This record gives sequence, C-alpha cells and structure tokens, in this order.
Amino acid sequence: METVIRKVLAASHLPDNDKKRAINTLLARGVPTLLKPDASLLLDLGLDLKSASNRTLLDDWTGDRILEAVSNTHRDLFWAVLHTDWFHNKISGTISNMDYARNIMFMVQVARRKEATALTEDDKLELEQDMTALRIFAEKKCIGAQSPLDYTLQGIFIVMFVNLPASRPLVVSDYIQFLVDHIASSPVTSGLSQEASLRSTKNATLLLRQCWDDRPDNVVLTLPHLLFYLSDTQTECPLAIGRLVGAVPANFTSYVEPFIQGMDRSALWRLQLPIQRLIDWLVTTDMPGTGVWIVSLMESLASQGEFMILRELADKNAYKVARQLAFKERRNDALPVLRLILLGYHHSDVLFKNISQGLIPLVVPCRKTPEDREFAAEVCSLAQTLVIHFGDVDDIGTKVQKARMALDLPIVPRAEALRTMQESSWKKGLHIQNTSAGFRRKAALVQPLGKVGLVNLGNSCFMNSALRALFCSGDFARAVLNDTAKVPQTRALTTRLREAFTGMSTSRLSIYTPLTLYKALPDWLNDGHQQDAAEFTKILFSMMEDEDPASKKALSSFHGTVVNQIKCHVCGTVSSNKEGFYDLAVPLPAADSSLDLQSVVDVFPSVEELNEQNNNMYHCDNCHALRAATRYTMLASLPTNLIVSLNRFRFDVQRSRRIKINTPIRLVESIQIKLQDGHDLQGYELYAVVIHTGESANHGHYYTYAKDSGPSITTNTESASSSEAAAKLTWLLYNDTSVTLSSFEAMQQALANSRKETPYMLFFRKTELHSSRAHAPLARTISNL
Repeated sequence: METVIRKVLAASHLPDNDKKRAINTLLARGVPTLLKPDASLLLDLGLDLKSASNRTLLDDWTGDRILEAVSNTHRDLFWAVLHTDWFHNKISGTISNMDYARNIMFMVQVARRKEATALTEDDKLELEQDMTALRIFAEKKCIGAQSPLDYTLQGIFIVMFVNLPASRPLVVSDYIQFLVDHIASSPVTSGLSQEASLRSTKNATLLLRQCWDDRPDNVVLTLPHLLFYLSDTQTECPLAIGRLVGAVPANFTSYVEPFIQGMDRSALWRLQLPIQRLIDWLVTTDMPGTGVWIVSLMESLASQGEFMILRELADKNAYKVARQLAFKERRNDALPVLRLILLGYHHSDVLFKNISQGLIPLVVPCRKTPEDREFAAEVCSLAQTLVIHFGDVDDIGTKVQKARMALDLPIVPRAEALRTMQESSWKKGLHIQNTSAGFRRKAALVQPLGKVGLVNLGNSCFMNSALRALFCSGDFARAVLNDTAKVPQTRALTTRLREAFTGMSTSRLSIYTPLTLYKALPDWLNDGHQQDAAEFTKILFSMMEDEDPASKKALSSFHGTVVNQIKCHVCGTVSSNKEGFYDLAVPLPAADSSLDLQSVVDVFPSVEELNEQNNNMYHCDNCHALRAATRYTMLASLPTNLIVSLNRFRFDVQRSRRIKINTPIRLVESIQIKLQDGHDLQGYELYAVVIHTGESANHGHYYTYAKDSGPSITTNTESASSSEAAAKLTWLLYNDTSVTLSSFEAMQQALANSRKETPYMLFFRKTELHSSRAHAPLARTISNL
C-alpha cells in the first residue's frame, strides 16, 4: 500500500483534493486488512513524510492520516515503534528553528494518538514518561533559555501546551510569565499573518484563563507582569495586553488592592500610566472588561491617599470617557469609570456642569429595549445625585427632571444622594495621614543590588524573615530553583517555595507577594496571627521532607546528625542512637549583660546526669528498672548550612504563659562548633540573622539581616562558598518590602542600642575543619565516664 500512496503523491496531473480522496479511500479500505510487515512499511512512510525537511502541506496531511489509521488498527505496532526512546531522540535532534517547527508538532501529533489508544497501565506509564520528556524540554527552551525564543517558536510550544496539558511547565510563576511575555510580543507587522498571530494570542490567553481557574491565586502572579508592560515608558504597550486585562474575570479585581498595598509608596505614581493606557484603549477601541480594572486600580490609589494622581486622571479623561456612553458596546465599561470620577471628585463643579449637560441627550432616546431603559435609569440616577450635591447650576436640575419624567424613572431622594456621595468619595475609609509628600511624584523604587522585598500579608513577617535567610542559603536556594521534578498537586509546598524563590529573584516591581506559599501552610500557621519564625522553618522542612525525594534532597545542605549515648550506673550498659537535625536549638540563660555568641553555641559535647535528684531517672532495658545514668550527647556530622535557634521563648509556670528571654548577644562573624568528642572544630561563617523585636513572646515583629550578593541567585550548580565569592557579599537589612544596605558593624550597633531587638535565628555557612587534638583538653567520653 505504501507504494501506491507514493505513486498517488507523485502524480503531477492530479489536483491535491483528488489525491486526498484517493488516499482516504486506500487507508479506510486497506489498512485494517494489512499484515504486520506491510503495516510497518506504511508506518515508516508516514514517519518519513512527517519528518522530511522539504515536505509539502499534502505530505504533512498524508502523514497525519497514516499515523491515525495505523494507530487505530495496528495499535501494538504503533506503540512499539513510537516508544519513549523515540521521543528522546526527537527532542535531542531539535536544534534549529526548522527542527522546532517540524519536530514539536510531530511529537504532539504522536502523543495525542498515544493518548487516544492507551489501554493498559504500562501504556499510561509510558505516556507519562513521554509527557515528562516533553515538559522538561519545554521548561529548558521556554523558561530556562539564555535568550528568549522568537515569537513563532513560542507559538509552537503554546500549541503543545493547549493540546497536551501534561507538557506544561511545573513552576507556575515562570509559566505565567512566559505566556504574558508571548502575548506582549505579538507582532504588529511581520511575516506571520495577522490571523496566525491572533490565534496564538488567543491560545496563550486560554492557557492563562485555565491557570486562573485552576488556582485563583495565580492571578496574583499575573498582575506584576501585566503592570510591568502597562508601566513601560520605553516602548508602546501592545494592544494585546489590554485585551488580556479585559479577559481576567471581574471577580479577581479583589486581588488588586492587597497587591497595591504591598507596593512601596514611592512607586505608586507609576500606576498612573497603566490606568491612562487602559482608558486610552477604552475610548479608542472596543475592549470589553477593562472598565472594572480601571475602577479597581483607581480605588486602590484612593485608599492610599494618592489624590493628585486621581485628579490628573479625572481632569484629563472625564470628557473622553463620558463620550463613550453614546456607543452601546462601550457603555458597560465607560459608565463605572465615569461614575467613579464624578462621584469621587467632590470639588469639581465645572466638571459636573459640563459633563451632566452631555448626559441628558443620551437618556432621552433610551426607550426601545429593557437594556436601554436600565442604562437610562443609571445615568439619570447619577445626574440627580450630582445635582443634589452641587446644586442646580445653569438649570441642569430642571433638564434632568424633564428627562426623568419623560421615561417615567424614579426620583433619587436627597438622603440617598448624599449617602451615595459619601460612600463614593475617594477619601472613604482612608486610614493614612495625607501629607504633601503624597502628592509629589517620586522616583520609582529601586532596591539595592536589584533585590526584592516581600509583602507582609498580615502578621506574616515570621515567614518573610525566614524565607529571606533561606533564600540566601545558596546551596538550598539553587536546589529548589533547579528542581523541576513532578510534585503532587495537593499541598505542593516545594512548588510554592520554588515560585516564591523565583519571584524573589526576578520580580519586576522590586517586591513579591508570597501569597501562594502562605496559603499552602497549615491553617493554624496562616490564620493571620503572629507565629514563630523558627517554628515556621521546622514545619516548612517537615512538609518538604514528606513530599518527594527531590524535596528532601534539597534539604541536605541543612542536615546534620547528633549521637546520644546513655550509660546505666548499675549494669554499665551503654545505649546509643543517632538522630538527624535541621537546626540546633541552644539554651539561652536569662541575663542582663551581653553573652558572647561562641559561649552560647559551645554546648556540645554535653553531659547530663539522670537521677532521682533531678527527677529524670533512666529506664534501663537491661535492668528492667529505673536507674541513675549519664547521658552524653555529641555532634556526629555537621551540615553545610547550620541554623542555630536561640531558645528565647519559654513557658513560665508561675505566670501560665510564654515569655521572652531578652538576653543580649554579642554577634561575631565566625564561630567554631565541636565535632564528635570535641577534638575537632568545624569553622562556620555567619551569613544571616533573623531578628525578633518586641518584649512579648506572642507579639512583635521579625526582620532579617543577610549577607547577600547579586542581583539574584544563580541557578547553576557552582558553589558560592569560595573566599573570593564571600568577599563580594554585602550585608543588607530585609524588613518586609523594605531592603536597605547595611553592614555587620551597623547590625551590631542597632542591636546594642535596643534590648527589644534580639537575634533569634542565626544562619552559618561551613568554612574549614580545624584539628585541635594537640591543644584541646581531653573531653569526657562515654568510655571514661
């Protein structure tokens, strides 16, 4: 049969439509009766046609028909030939742009045929491996590429994501950025047809909608990218971004105000350009859905007291927006914006007078449909409210009442109008003191060294401070960022942490909102109350351990082991056990004077007497009774990154509550930890300190000093612990959204000036192992106790 099809394709006298009819007839009648050797030859022909570099549209079509026919009638042969290794070979052979265009769509076609014909569990497992190979390929080329793919190749990957959901990148924040960037780069004029460009933009928008539907919090990840393009003063923002804004469901506008509240006030003036661009599109083109976002952005600015920006927007755009009410297709977007401007701008009677006179002619003709009457009622109600507030200027009130009576619309009572004006005022619910500084344009926020601040979600400083220290733990941060293993969707904390780290290294507005990570925590840890930073770190590590081996591997840089040995004083039996740890919790005595950090951490090896006097008798398994004993604890191995938690909080039995121990600590930049029996000393260098400020154990605030570099964490596997790299690190103060340059000396001085500012969690990086057998006194071990 393959010979006949080749002849049909080569027949120059036949038009393509006749060739297609002939090939369809041959495949429908002949393929079911083919023996396996003949079916194999036919499949080879189909693969050759799909792989040919000079293939025609007819060749491509014929190859698709052959693959479909063979997969339906000779399923086992199809699966045997197009196995997982075939996918890997195709991926490795995808190098040039021509390869992308040819191979990706070919692999999508094959994968869809395998999806349609998968029967057994082995088939499904193989298909999952195929999807994983395609996903990793996509992540490498779309997300991790040194330079972005051109628009056409991006579109090919987007087609793959639409047809094969399992091939989509796992890191949602990166995936969303890729889709928004693709929409933003939609060409105005290029070799690509306008129809193809619109289709690609539509596909990317569809994928973003699915992200929002799957997890509404993904809207928070989308907003920074939309505002980035809308705020870009260097290039013209593409119309496709405006359409994308309009495509975001209106119920997600509730995410705007928390996002803007997290922005630095000095950067708020930058929101004027995004609002202006959305208004410009509203008045020049049909772009449904943008009105609610304009209103949401302006209301958020009002809640921050940015009235000068709102006044400029109102003066510039009120008349333009009002004129759009004449176009039925723009009314739903224009009317809410105009209402916000007129009802919020209480002091502009000139604006009211000029616009209100133009509204009346729009009301009078609205008699035909219920939709027209509803629009007329809204406009007439707005006009009546404004007349009651500003007064009957130039007989506008008389004209409004005539229009109202002509359509038999209700009267707006004076009390209702005044209440509406009060509720719609830009100053409603404003809880910040408005000063002239709020009306001046300031330079856009630029964080030191390109760093990123973290939005406080409401008493979430405990999470922000610990996250910052963990992000500065190079080995751990790189392991999390590089890990693209598939993670279960339920409470996938590692994925949320990866998204947070990605945002902390690439956020375009100098801040990041770690909302998805916060919501992935246990309910008792994200209920809006202040929590313990050290407890958060323990829970985070514990949940990551339980998720998958890759997550546990990422924690290896913090993992050490401690050995406990107990010797019974009666029978002499020694019991021993080894335990892992991710942080060392060291006791902190209550004292008024400062303690040296080295003396505080110098608690290993330790000896503890277990006896009746101490009320802690030991149950000896050999004696089968409670006995006096000695417990010896030593560190068997130490991690690359060592976390030392100072036990500042304890339960006071007399007061029946937790109290804080405010003992001052003299920080030093390096310490030594005793290994085994104390003969060997491991050097460590301080690189982050989580500070708790406040007198109480249940209240206060957390922030972090960290020794950092960069503009961002690199995701390669090179170690950043060399002396040369360490010399380039700079101390910074991270306090939620605020990032400021600091120094070790400045940190020491700040802590010395206030007893409320206390080091709580200390992060160290391993340096060198120093043998001290010739100098240290012989430590007591279990053998000579």
